[in-house]
Amino acid sequence: METKGAVKVRLHRGAKQIGGVCTEIFTDDTRLLFDIGASLEGEGKQARLDIDGVTTGTTNCDGIFLTHYHGDHIGEVDFVDAAIPVYMEKHARKILELQQDYKKGVVGAVWADNVNEIEIGKPIRIKEFTITALESDHSAANSVMFLIEAYGKRILITGDYRLHGFYKDKVEASLMNPGHIDLMITEGTNISKETSLNVPYLTEQALVPAFVEAFKKYKYVFLLASSSQLDRIASFSRCVPSGRYMITDRYQYGLMQVYDEDRDEEFKSNKVLYDSEYVLEKAEKAGFGRVVRSNHSFQLIVKDFFERHPEDTCLIYSMWSGYINKLSDVKTLVDYAGDNLIRAHVSGHVTKEDLERAIDIVKPEKLIINHTKDKKYKEQLKLPSGIELLSVEDSEICTV
Repeated sequence: METKGAVKVRLHRGAKQIGGVCTEIFTDDTRLLFDIGASLEGEGKQARLDIDGVTTGTTNCDGIFLTHYHGDHIGEVDFVDAAIPVYMEKHARKILELQQDYKKGVVGAVWADNVNEIEIGKPIRIKEFTITALESDHSAANSVMFLIEAYGKRILITGDYRLHGFYKDKVEASLMNPGHIDLMITEGTNISKETSLNVPYLTEQALVPAFVEAFKKYKYVFLLASSSQLDRIASFSRCVPSGRYMITDRYQYGLMQVYDEDRDEEFKSNKVLYDSEYVLEKAEKAGFGRVVRSNHSFQLIVKDFFERHPEDTCLIYSMWSGYINKLSDVKTLVDYAGDNLIRAHVSGHVTKEDLERAIDIVKPEKLIINHTKDKKYKEQLKLPSGIELLSVEDSEICTV
């Protein structure tokens, strides 16, 4: 007969920074990790995580669960002992495998093909733990939350999420439906970014008019976005007028194919073609929407069109504004566009106001906020009465 034991939590990293999150949930008999990310640029010089039984020493971990494929959540999984099973939502795993295959000459070994695929709502049993992936929405497609249960305790790990994307209803359902939660561990990236009463926070849907207007005004419309911004790229593709071409490179095309496998019809991409010579020749005559990244080969393409068709070409900048000053390749593209630059971007992270709402929906007994560099969130957040906000440090152990 199973006896009750203590369920404990340790944030190996992420208590006081955005990048590099890694959370351990464990008992006397079982250890699970949720994400094992790399620190973001600008978060100081940091050694990689050195976790006994996971990245060093004798293997002592029963599984690692990944919420999504962004580097600040998976960036150090290459250092994990290969004997430890890794779990990820099945379509997100396919996207990650394409990403790693594309970059394998740069980042080293590809491991995603060995990751265990999990399905939304289908529980996985590991010893005394039951882990269930719940639907979420983030700027990485097919992100998930995790419900973790053991010894009568129930923990919700949100990963990165938002309530202003195309799948807001699904996220709200994940927050409303799991029942009593003893501990909620939620991201707090945007805690200090309050929404102005006069300038409401933009949604993904609110970017559509900017795309439509660009195609009315310009024949050649470039979209500069991260290759993982699949929701936005699909949305952009749906705005390309009939008779014009929607073009990506072969890598982005492959990502969109996987993305469309798990998408309601209204949210699928529309008529995406990869950049064959035949397509490019037709597209220059008819006009196009074309997705680009900031590397040198795309810079040459964008520069060419701005030089040959200065009045008919525009660049939609759909990334965090800080990259313009931080990354010279991004600035180069923005400079090419000049006055024909259109900014259209929203965050992949939950707003402060929606974070408060999410916590109010869940109403956990205890709350931990990670994935934030904000030091004053206790004073900034308006929480329902009765919720114990735990202030934890990296490596500190707390009992659920």
